[in-house]
Amino acid sequence: MRSLGAEAFFDVTKYTRDQAGSDALAADVKAATRHGMGAASVIVCAGANAAYAQALSFLNFGGSLVCLGFPEGGAPVPIPDAFPGNIIARELHILGSAVGNRKEAIETLDMAARGVIKTHFTLEPMSKLADVFERMGRMELQGRVVVDMSREE
Repeated sequence: MRSLGAEAFFDVTKYTRDQAGSDALAADVKAATRHGMGAASVIVCAGANAAYAQALSFLNFGGSLVCLGFPEGGAPVPIPDAFPGNIIARELHILGSAVGNRKEAIETLDMAARGVIKTHFTLEPMSKLADVFERMGRMELQGRVVVDMSREE
């Protein structure tokens, strides 16, 4: 979101959940990049299979896909553009990371201290935990939810 320092934001709920919607989103992402060629990197930290399926289509030549979140369902996610010919021809890089390292943590905290990045979170009492999980299941949450186990509202 722009309020968090992003130069562009794409609300995926505004695109249809079919191939035409994915193509439109990819075109919009590319149009927002320098020379309309695509992103240098895409970081997928969502558990949504669609995020993985679309990610490579957003990349420029030599771009990197960084996978940080596990996709939903535990089964392999079909990624249409993840075939060797496309990866080789476009010189794409696909990386995975369960966690960052100490240097990255320090850099991230420094950016937060400088106000470059901001977080969105809500504080909920333990009694609302079931509601939080229901909203997560419906993909209605924006940002993070912190559950305060000392509060019973």
